[in-house]
This record gives sequence, structure tokens and C-alpha cells, in this order.
Amino acid sequence: MKYIRKNWFAILSFCVLFIFIYLSFQSVQKSTENNRQDSLDKTLKRGILECYALEGHYPKSLDYLVENYHIIYNKDEFDIQYEIFASNIMPNVTIIKKN
Repeated sequence: MKYIRKNWFAILSFCVLFIFIYLSFQSVQKSTENNRQDSLDKTLKRGILECYALEGHYPKSLDYLVENYHIIYNKDEFDIQYEIFASNIMPNVTIIKKN
């Protein structure tokens, strides 16, 4: 008990520092997750446009795009909704982060 009274400022400073470091790591983790999702979105759009430029039509499905244009993503982390209306209209791609 005497030790705590004597060094209360050091203990409090350590706790504040620990909380600050923890919150910083949380912020970096969230930023990294957002960057991965943005990167996947750009990669998918680039693949869709590349398919249209080379083949004259948009990819028929997400599987076709992944197989033929070498798109790799973590299926456990993201769910991708790929909606195509016609071969000459750009598909609607929605990326959903899984929990």
C-alpha cells in the first residue's frame, strides 16, 4: 500500500499510456480494413473495365471475373454482390465486410 501511495503518478501515467497505445492500434486496424476494402473495389472495377476493353462485353459473373482476370480476395472477410443487367451496361458491384 505504501508503494502505491508513493508511486501513484507513475502508475497513473502507465495506465494512461497503455490506453493511448491500445486506442492507437484500434485506429490503425480500422484504417487498414478500410484500405483493403477500397483496394478490392478498385481492383474489381479495373478487372471489369479490362474485360470490357478486351472482350467487348462486361463479365457475366463474379466467378468469371475472378478466374479470368486473376482477382484474389479473402472470401472469409468480404462478401461481393455482383449484379449485371446487360452485356453493355457496367455491372453494379457492392462489397460488404463480414463480421
